[in-house]
This record gives sequence, structure tokens and C-alpha cells, in this order.
Amino acid sequence: MLQWVEENRETFERDVLHDFCVASFALSEQFIRFKETGTLSFPTLRTLVGEPMNKGLLWRLKDKAHHIFRMHDEKLSPGTLLDWTLGYIFHESLKLMEDAHQQQYYGTRLSFPPDPSYAEALHPVLVQLHAIKEQTGESILREVTRLERLLQLSRQLFCRYFAGKPAHRPLARFLYDHKDLVQQAFSLDYPPLLASIYAHTPDQMYIEAAKSLLESARLPEAARAVAKALHLNPENPTAQALQKSVSSNSPK
Repeated sequence: MLQWVEENRETFERDVLHDFCVASFALSEQFIRFKETGTLSFPTLRTLVGEPMNKGLLWRLKDKAHHIFRMHDEKLSPGTLLDWTLGYIFHESLKLMEDAHQQQYYGTRLSFPPDPSYAEALHPVLVQLHAIKEQTGESILREVTRLERLLQLSRQLFCRYFAGKPAHRPLARFLYDHKDLVQQAFSLDYPPLLASIYAHTPDQMYIEAAKSLLESARLPEAARAVAKALHLNPENPTAQALQKSVSSNSPK
């Protein structure tokens, strides 16, 4: 298993970043909903988290992170810290899901009118139950705040983990194909992510993406990626060679 993971490390790394972006966007939508309405969607969170026999996106993300980032020498690095934050996001989301269930399916029942025959006797109990309901809302706020912070720290760690890896072809292809998704997930951290990977050679992302597209025989898309690389750096010999290769393989 370990050897197989190492042989396919770049693909797994790409998949972890993809899943993080999708999960981050979904969680952020829930945070916005909570701040606007004070509620969360339990079904949405349940789908994100999943269960042992039907793992959700966050559960699978945690497992993938354990496979590729978990080290045995206990040395801290961007990878081992990503394993920590992504695992923490899963478990914090699990708690959030449970609180959302309590809020949605238990909290609303306290708004039912009491039976007149018991109204006076039940009043002291209802006061305490409402206090517990309020505490659940406070727990949700704390969990949302922690998750927002964990997502922010994870974005910073991804920047550090992928720093100086401009030849990472699966990563480049993902960034090229899913620019909108990454921008939505990373927001203000999107420019630092690209800068950490490609430094002063932003054309390298398009070159690696073009190589991947060429390998997949997607010639029109490869030509567009090469054109973007040449737009940024017309003198790049690799881009020029790729342009000739795409042209020669295109149907006449």
C-alpha cells in the first residue's frame, strides 16, 4: 500500500487539493447560512461527513491525507501539519453535524405550545431546556469559528507544501482546469498559492498543463494552454517546442 501511494503521490496530492477546495466551498456556504439565519443544513453536513459504510467527502479527504502526509518520524512539516488540520476539520465537522441535527430536529420542538393542563408545571423545565438549546447554538458558533480558522490555516499550509514544485504536472493540470473552483476556495490566498508554486515563472503552469493535455490527446485544449504560456513568455523554448508538437499532431 505504502509503495503504491508513493508511486502515485503527485496524483494523490492533486486529489487532496481538489477535495479540500470542494469541501471548503461547501462548508463556507453553510457558514454564510449560519451567520444569516442562525441555522445549518443537517442533510448537507451529513453528506459531507458521511458514515463508516458510506464515507463522505470530508471523511475521504481525512483518509487520503493520512495516507500521503502521515510520517513515522514525527517531524513537523507542511505535510504533517496538513494531515493534522484536515483531520481536525473532519472531526470538527462531525461535531457540527451533530449540533445541527439537535438544532434542526430537537430545538424546533420546544417552540410547540405547551398543553394547557401542564403549562404552569412545565414552565421551570422549559426554561432549562431552552437554556440547553441556547448552549447548542453557542457550540455551533464556536465550531464554525474553529472551522473557518482551520480552513484558513490549511490554505496557508497548501501554499507551503506545494512551494517550489513547478514541474508538478497533475497539480498544474488541476489548477488550469479548475481555476474558478480554486479561486473560490482560496480567495485571498489564491495569488500566494500560485506564487509559491511558480515564483517568477507563471508560464510554467500552462506548460505543464499543456503537456498533460497533449498526453491525453486533447490537442485543441493543449494548443490553448501553450498559447497562454507563450503570451506570458514568448521566448520560452519549451513552450515553442510544445507549440510545434501540438501543431504536428493536429489533424490536417
